[in-house]
Amino acid sequence: MAKDPNYIKLINTARWRSLRMKKLQSQPLCECEVCKELDKITPAEAVHHIVPIESVTTIEQMEVLMFDFNNLMSVSYECHNRIHRDMFSHTKVNVQKANERRTKRFIDRYL
Repeated sequence: MAKDPNYIKLINTARWRSLRMKKLQSQPLCECEVCKELDKITPAEAVHHIVPIESVTTIEQMEVLMFDFNNLMSVSYECHNRIHRDMFSHTKVNVQKANERRTKRFIDRYL
């Protein structure tokens, strides 16, 4: 679950709910790589932000990513959970990327 209060505020807006519904209606089947490889047709139940909202530092930047239709991907709940699990796994590469993002956010906010 997201911890950033700005993200939580944005994800709970009517604007987000409307955009999410438009995305699901325009792409009602899961099109993730795993489902495609398995020749599996899965109903899309969730919308995933390709570029994570919390990867940027300001509320203005978050809004741009949050409401960019091209930054959205229709996925099943199972695929969405897997994507997030993989994103936040504790592999050396993921830990380094997370540390880089935290450092960038700190620099942007305080320096």
